[in-house]
Amino acid sequence: MKILVTGGTGLIGTRLSAALATRGHQLWVYSRQPWNASKRLPGSVVVIDSFDQIPDDLSLDAVINLAGENIAGGRWTERRKKKIFDSRIGVTEALLALVQRLQHKPKVLISGSAVGFYGDAGHAELTESSPAVKRDFTYLLCDAWENAARSFSNVGIRVCILRIGVVITHHGGFLGKLLPLYRKGLGSILGDGNQWLSWIHLEDLIEVIVRCLDASAAEGVYNAVAPQPVNYRKFHNTLAQVCDVPALLRIPKLPLSLALGEMSVLMLGGQKVSPARLVREGFEFRYPDINSALRAEVL
Repeated sequence: MKILVTGGTGLIGTRLSAALATRGHQLWVYSRQPWNASKRLPGSVVVIDSFDQIPDDLSLDAVINLAGENIAGGRWTERRKKKIFDSRIGVTEALLALVQRLQHKPKVLISGSAVGFYGDAGHAELTESSPAVKRDFTYLLCDAWENAARSFSNVGIRVCILRIGVVITHHGGFLGKLLPLYRKGLGSILGDGNQWLSWIHLEDLIEVIVRCLDASAAEGVYNAVAPQPVNYRKFHNTLAQVCDVPALLRIPKLPLSLALGEMSVLMLGGQKVSPARLVREGFEFRYPDINSALRAEVL
C-alpha cells in the first residue's frame, strides 16, 4: 500500500512507521520537523513538511492521522488549549483538503482520538456506544477531532476512529516518564488511586491499526484499549512489583491539582473503557492484562 502518515515521529507513529515499512508498504510521513523525522524513520520513508508536496496524481491507498501536540506537555492555558486543538483539528481539515484534490482518493482514513472522549467518567463502564459522561476539555477536543475525521466519509472514504488509551511502552510517554522514578523506589499512587486507567500495549495498538488498514469491513469508532482496565492503585502496585521496589508512596490530590490546574484531570480522573467492538470482531490481544504488558517493557 501507499500510505500517508501524520504524527509519524510521535510515540505511536515512529514504531508504526517502522512496522509498516517492514511489511513492505510505501510511506509518506508528514512532520513539522522533517530533519528530525529523517533521522528517526526508515530510509525508504518519504518525509514531507507540507501537504502541498503531495502531487495531485499520487495514488494513496490509506491515510493514518495521528498528528497532535502532546496534551500532557504543559498547563492548559487558553493559548495552549488552542495549540492542542489546532494541531489535531487543523491538520485533519488540511488532510481533507488534500484528499479532495487528489485524482485517486484513498480507500481508508484511520484517525486517532482518545478515551478522553468520555470525559472524567468516574466508575461508569464505557463501550463505543456510550455517550460522554462529562463534557470537559478532553471531551471537547476528541469530539471535534472525530467530527473532522468523519467528514472524509462524504468523499467516499472508509473512516476508522480509534479512541486510544494510555499507551504502554518504555520508549516514552506515560510509562517512559514513570520508569526512572519507580526503579529508584520513588513511584507514587496519585490521589486516592481509585481513578480508572484504560491502557493498551504499543504492539497491540499497532496491530489494531494494521487490522483497520486490511479489513474492509472495519469502520466507525473502536476503543483501542486492552480488555482489562485497572485503577491507578492496581497499576502502581503492579509496576512497583515488576520493578521489585516498595509501593509505599502517595501524592495527595490537592498538590497535584494546585501544580497542574485543569490538566490534573489527566492524572486524577479516568475512564473505565471496554474494547467491545474489537473483542466482538475477534481481535486477539497479545497483552490483555497489565502485569504481562508491564513485564514486557520493564524486564
